[in-house]
Amino acid sequence: MIRAILAILIATSAAAATLPGWQIQKAADVSGGFLSSLAIDSGGRLYYTTTNGRIVRVGDGVVATVATEAAGNSGLLGIALQDDRTAVVHYTRPNQTYDVVSRIDLVTGAETIIHEFAGDIVLPERGVSPEHHGGNLVVTPGGTIYLGIGDYGLVQIAAMTDWNAGKIFRIDPDGSVHQIARGFRNPFDVAWDPDKKQLVVPDNGDVVDDEINVIQADGGFYGWPQTMGSEPAVEGAIGPSFVFPRIVAPTGIVRLSGRNSMLKHGYLMSSFVAGALFYFDDPAAPNPLPIIEGNVGPIIDVTESLSGDLYFATGTAVYKLIPPMRGDCNGDGAITTADIATIASRVGSPAEGAWPCDANDDGLINAVDESVLWRTLTNRLPSVRRR
Repeated sequence: MIRAILAILIATSAAAATLPGWQIQKAADVSGGFLSSLAIDSGGRLYYTTTNGRIVRVGDGVVATVATEAAGNSGLLGIALQDDRTAVVHYTRPNQTYDVVSRIDLVTGAETIIHEFAGDIVLPERGVSPEHHGGNLVVTPGGTIYLGIGDYGLVQIAAMTDWNAGKIFRIDPDGSVHQIARGFRNPFDVAWDPDKKQLVVPDNGDVVDDEINVIQADGGFYGWPQTMGSEPAVEGAIGPSFVFPRIVAPTGIVRLSGRNSMLKHGYLMSSFVAGALFYFDDPAAPNPLPIIEGNVGPIIDVTESLSGDLYFATGTAVYKLIPPMRGDCNGDGAITTADIATIASRVGSPAEGAWPCDANDDGLINAVDESVLWRTLTNRLPSVRRR
């Protein structure tokens, strides 16, 4: 309850901030429910889910529904696209008897159950609390599914291997299910790195201890409820790679593909309490930087298209994040001599967070960028005929 009150106060009082030159454009309003996750297919068509069980294709309306009920952190919680016709979703059955992972045919709406995780393993039909069911999932190019399930607010069972709560799971293409990590409080989303073959998992802490974790080995214990955040890890526990110094409430996360003109590597993570999109590069030693914060309210999810377009969503709307022009160092929407002066003041500074100043896109801000910008401006000058 205390955390919920803090969340409301912080989310409503945060001052809006955006890195210079970045813009936000509304792409769609959400109708018929509260948005819980976001996805985009190879053709750039946006999909979102609502907690009351609807799968919506933007511009076309509802394409499928699942049998669930929206309550607390329950309902239809996540979507990932296996291909342009097939979605994989995670939702809770009414009364939270099971967390279900299934495939949805986006043309016919037909559902095929992949696996059902019992809430109460002693008496499943008794159900569990609607709180802390985790949520979104990811499907790798090879068809493997990863997802996290929260601790149902029952705390202690997150550390117990026989319970499904507080765990990270891998579902192989053949349908076999593997518990690969335990000791999580409420992981809203996970991101897969196909190069390093590792899973990155943010987790919502109890107070000021929201985390970023890198899953290191099958069966690892990540601390909750014995420890959280910066508390000393108990023997055998794996500590987080980063602990936020304030409450942010991490929600969605996406690994960047390299196709975006500015954000070519690393991760974007959305935040409910801070209403922010955080960027970080190395999940093993992250330094999250807010690109936007407090502009649109609590952010639920973030995704990237195959063309590199970035989208994020609140519970009521979907937005496109538009990067500045390369060379527009001061973020005023134009490339002028003022940008050269701004670059000169930043020479030797890290390019991270000031990507437009890196005019030649080499990852450095130096005198070469000044030269590139001078040439750009000179080439724009009208030619003068000599007499």
